[in-house]
Amino acid sequence: MKLYLRILRFKPDATIFYGIEYVSLLKTLKCAGSKILYDCVDEVSGFSSVVNAESVLNKEKRLVVGSSIVIAASRALFQKLSKLNPNCFYIPNGADVPHFLRATKTTKIREIEHLKHPIIGYIGAINDWFDVELVTRLAESHPEYSVLIVGPVNYGLEEFNRHPNITLTGTKKYEVVPKYLAHMDVCMIPFKINKLTSAVNPIKLYEYLAAGKPVVSTAIPEVRENTSKLVYIGENREDFIKKVEEAVEEPKKPEHAALIAARMKFAQDNSWEKRVDEIENLLRQTLSPN
Repeated sequence: MKLYLRILRFKPDATIFYGIEYVSLLKTLKCAGSKILYDCVDEVSGFSSVVNAESVLNKEKRLVVGSSIVIAASRALFQKLSKLNPNCFYIPNGADVPHFLRATKTTKIREIEHLKHPIIGYIGAINDWFDVELVTRLAESHPEYSVLIVGPVNYGLEEFNRHPNITLTGTKKYEVVPKYLAHMDVCMIPFKINKLTSAVNPIKLYEYLAAGKPVVSTAIPEVRENTSKLVYIGENREDFIKKVEEAVEEPKKPEHAALIAARMKFAQDNSWEKRVDEIENLLRQTLSPN
């Protein structure tokens, strides 16, 4: 690393780490005079792929202690990391609001034109933190619903394929995702509640809300604390299905239009532009001479 910096004659004023994979570069970068920003978006020890949680947490501790600025995407992460570095800030995720505003207008998609409404949708990857049993139970309870999953399925494929009213589109390019979102009557965040998801701040929450969509989520702390007045929260599997039923009926309620407006306003207040401004301000303060 030192050699590369010397050859390139590159002296970075600031370096942003989005994970612990390159913590070995920390000392070299600091010796080169670079200020370190660690942007933590997940509980690094919460992934099922982690074999040695203690080793992972020790690497993160080195990075946190050695950083000039630490950003935590959830309150749970902030509570953990601020004990190691007082220069820690809670900055949640956000949305590309103009991009997802396109989901307010529907365009024909041949792939899903056969689906019956209401369409209960999910956009994102399916991994082991996704509650497959919850979603298949929803599909079984309401055969009149179409369950639409847009994204790569890395977990639960056999279970999904047993249900004729569950449609899997696979991975879609970012540019076309709003077109699929536009056809969803209700959006869902059916995550299991565990060590990983208790510290997650789902980006999809902001994207769904940018389109004004009714959202049903499991009881993820960040969703409950940030959007409990805008989002239907299922306390358990049975309650989640009941909340989906309520969300499906929302257009019949007199407050439906006001809810759509409030959701879109929330997303606008939490845009990526505003998040970047916050982070840039922190960097300027850190880099400015005393």
